Amino acid sequence: MPRAPSTPGMPRTPTSPGMRVMTAARSAPLQKEKVEGPLGKRLAGEASNQVLNAVSILKEFVADFRQRDRFFKYKASIVAGWLAMSVASFAIACPGSTVQTGDMDARLVLGDKLDRPSLTIWNESDEPWVDIVVTVNEQYQTAVPAVAPGEFMTITPKQLNGRAGAAPADLRFNSLRMRSRDDSADLTEDLRKEWERLQGKR
Repeated sequence: MPRAPSTPGMPRTPTSPGMRVMTAARSAPLQKEKVEGPLGKRLAGEASNQVLNAVSILKEFVADFRQRDRFFKYKASIVAGWLAMSVASFAIACPGSTVQTGDMDARLVLGDKLDRPSLTIWNESDEPWVDIVVTVNEQYQTAVPAVAPGEFMTITPKQLNGRAGAAPADLRFNSLRMRSRDDSADLTEDLRKEWERLQGKR
């Protein structure tokens, strides 16, 4: 019998029973290549890659900046200077950056009369103490407007007040903290040494 003419443009279907159509599809997914080696070396290698990338980016930035015109560099320098001045102004204005913690160059003298306890604090610094708040035994406080360099203030139980009211007349000074407008200090250790001095005299 004559063969039927094939349709132009259509692929021929294999007629041989022994032939199979093969595809390029994989029978199983491709497994990721495992990174061998100790964890420390792998982390070090990754860190090294990150450093190299950062250096490369920085070099590109510098090269790009050098290619800019003079007007762009002038504006960039103005902006950088303004940022530096803003950061410096903020650091100066921030209270936490100006208030320092130290001993305030204070010298303590305890009164030797047990029935009339008193504490004298000398300002041996070169600057006046202003807006002073003295805290005794973590519960009693008193405020003093100012103490000039070389001057002193005397604290007695009559001047101290707490949440429960005035301090007892026979109050023993066990701890002492002091702060001013520009400084603060924990003078408890100095107070302990002063008590030891008084006990040695007796």
